Amino acid sequence: MDGADHLGEPMRPWRARAGTAACMCLAALAALGTTEDAFAQERRQPRIIAPELFAPPPVDPSGLERTEPRAPLSELGQPAPEPGPVDTLYHQPIAIAAGLLQAEGRTIRIAGIRIISPDQVCDASSGAVWPCGKRARTAFRYWLRGRAVECHAQDPQENNAADQVAEMTMVCRLAGRDVGAWLVENGWALADADGPYPDKEKTARIAGKGIFGGGPSGL
Repeated sequence: MDGADHLGEPMRPWRARAGTAACMCLAALAALGTTEDAFAQERRQPRIIAPELFAPPPVDPSGLERTEPRAPLSELGQPAPEPGPVDTLYHQPIAIAAGLLQAEGRTIRIAGIRIISPDQVCDASSGAVWPCGKRARTAFRYWLRGRAVECHAQDPQENNAADQVAEMTMVCRLAGRDVGAWLVENGWALADADGPYPDKEKTARIAGKGIFGGGPSGL
């Protein structure tokens, strides 16, 4: 059966040539794939290009100097502020003297000032005297007008015991203004020597405000 197919016919030459060509094509494709893999492998390898131009120069650490940190770019980068004292709102305060008020069953002395008693009198420009203490209390009442004040204990350690104390020295604000500062700068209270308002008292004296004004005209 040599030289014949399974039907007994002689093998034709063109079939042999077709098989040989197919084998050559497969070999060429395999060689091409191997070459492409080699090119891809070469492209993946890093190439060193002029390292003397791109590499950072050597630095001597002994010549470095630490500088101050830069300021934060915004308030978000700043440390959280220290918690301040918690204010309590006192409704419908009544002035019993300039710098002394009662509200919600408590007597509150305004911190940083010396209160002028309502029965105190002052020398008038005419040589007489005038009831400067009553006038100071009246001015304070007109300014308060029953509006609520926000107050906290002068000593932060006293805040925890504030509810149990009937009378306290407190720092107060009315409509965003410091009550003690208002009294002193308008001449209706004297400033404590070690308090925050001596400069305001000096200004009120020079301007002749409040009790420093010589009293109403006609006295």
